[in-house]
Amino acid sequence: MKTGVRGIHPVSAFVFFALVFAVTLLTWNPAICAVSFFCALALDIRLRGKKAAASFFTLILPTVLLITLFNMFFAHYGVTVLFALRSGNNVTLESTVCGLVYGVRTACTVLWLFSFNEIMTEDKFIFLFGKLSPRLAVVFSMALRFIPLFSESAREIEKARRGIGIDSKNGSFFDRFRNSVHVFSILVTRSLEHAVDTAASMSARGYSLKGRTNCSFYPLRAIDIILSLLSAFAAFSVLVFSKSLFAEYNPVISIAPFSAKGAFACALFFAVCALPLIFDVSEEKLWSISN
Repeated sequence: MKTGVRGIHPVSAFVFFALVFAVTLLTWNPAICAVSFFCALALDIRLRGKKAAASFFTLILPTVLLITLFNMFFAHYGVTVLFALRSGNNVTLESTVCGLVYGVRTACTVLWLFSFNEIMTEDKFIFLFGKLSPRLAVVFSMALRFIPLFSESAREIEKARRGIGIDSKNGSFFDRFRNSVHVFSILVTRSLEHAVDTAASMSARGYSLKGRTNCSFYPLRAIDIILSLLSAFAAFSVLVFSKSLFAEYNPVISIAPFSAKGAFACALFFAVCALPLIFDVSEEKLWSISN
């Protein structure tokens, strides 16, 4: 059984991510966005290590910058003019700040999805939705594995073709394009064969039969109950104190002033977002002490 945050019960993990996604995507308050961003980044680095750092500089930062610049130069609402373009359109402070918030919210979604993919594995999806909708559970589990398996297969095929003198990165443009098409064709064929084999294997094991049991066992622990209840309470608090977290950027920047209700909602949301990371670090230290 997996330990740490990867061992969280499937129901608790699903509730946590669903509510964090909902709060992040439905709230425009910059404090909530900042809390979600930094907690998601910290958890992603904890789970994926160097891959997370590479994704941050190659995907997350460029995405935030691109969305900010796009909204800055192509959305012309707002009253605080920063400068005017040659076309005569004005670049406003409101469109720039709104674009930054858009970018951070998008980055939060991607970062949480990275952690979601690490924690909500295929067997957890089968555990959650296997009895409710067996076919949908298989489709979800295969979709989660598709990109990692697709990338790994592409590397294997590329290495094999390079070993026989066929390289997609060398030669003329036409040769590289033709070799890339061949690699893609092999990848599609291999993926379809793998999907058929998986479906046949699941059917042979009686996956869709009624009364079947789960091969994976996930005990419900105290941390799972705390995470679920705290996530629900935080989402409810953000909803109740939505007026204290109000934020609008068109036509002027209007953010609700600091209040005890807003601070409480932000602190509670921070506790929820940071709890998986704290639990993972603390459990690792306990294991190291016990060993």
